[in-house]
Amino acid sequence: MAHQFTQLVDSRARYYCKGSPVHFVRVELFRVEDTGDTAVTLTFKNLHTRPLMSFTAYFRCKNSAGEVVVEEAFTYDNIQAGEGACFGADDAVFVSREPLAGVEVRLGSVTYDDGMPHDLRRCMAVALPQPQPLPAGVRADVERTLRISGAAYYPEDVEDGWRCTCGAFNYNAGRGLYYCSECGAEKALLKAALRASASTAAGASTYGADMQFLPVRDEQTPARSSRQYIQRNLRGVFPEPKPVQVIPRELYDAPAPSSNSVSIMKDTTADFILRYVPLFTAIASSLFTAAAVLVARYLR
Repeated sequence: MAHQFTQLVDSRARYYCKGSPVHFVRVELFRVEDTGDTAVTLTFKNLHTRPLMSFTAYFRCKNSAGEVVVEEAFTYDNIQAGEGACFGADDAVFVSREPLAGVEVRLGSVTYDDGMPHDLRRCMAVALPQPQPLPAGVRADVERTLRISGAAYYPEDVEDGWRCTCGAFNYNAGRGLYYCSECGAEKALLKAALRASASTAAGASTYGADMQFLPVRDEQTPARSSRQYIQRNLRGVFPEPKPVQVIPRELYDAPAPSSNSVSIMKDTTADFILRYVPLFTAIASSLFTAAAVLVARYLR
């Protein structure tokens, strides 16, 4: 008989075990609808390049009062999980008759395709920083740009690796150095998408549709003189204009000529030359021509 399950809790691990080729991913709690019990599932991920065959984990479950309900080990056999593959989500490690408030997980041992077991209990747990959730708009931009789903947090670098926008931890080694082992997002493209989304949001806030833009030219403004225009628009670009000397009105009507001033319009000598020199030149030219003709006849 198939059971119906309703998910109650989905909690991602906030630590990684330094040097371990297996990473604890998440714990999930489900309510078994026909019995009301609580089922516990654990998810792990293989970070090694070799296929993972068997894995043992230790877990401890507590009730709402903080009392330990169960503490034991669970072994996953015949897994054959490749690099970056997750496993364990389909196996219930424990079914509780009462509600659970907490689950603690510790790595045990792992066996790869060489058949040799490797003890992981000495791999020290390192806490990850509190994740910073993405705003809804940024989340939509990232998922649309990278064509992924599940973007939830800002990616961040830690001591031995980096945490992806989906929350997955990746070591700075092998494929995990560039790609997320769970959602497949490329680290460089993820950061570029976040920068582009932040730039778009900054531009929208600076140049909002509700802002008022002033026209380049106001047709209702009366025309200004050229001096006024320069003073208003070019101040600070060119040197300040020198102050203009104001001449009294009475000096316009009767200007006082200086001793060195020359007025061509009132100089009679210049006026005589300009008027009569052309006439004298024509007469002299005629007399010279007539004399030349007479001399020529006399010499014959």
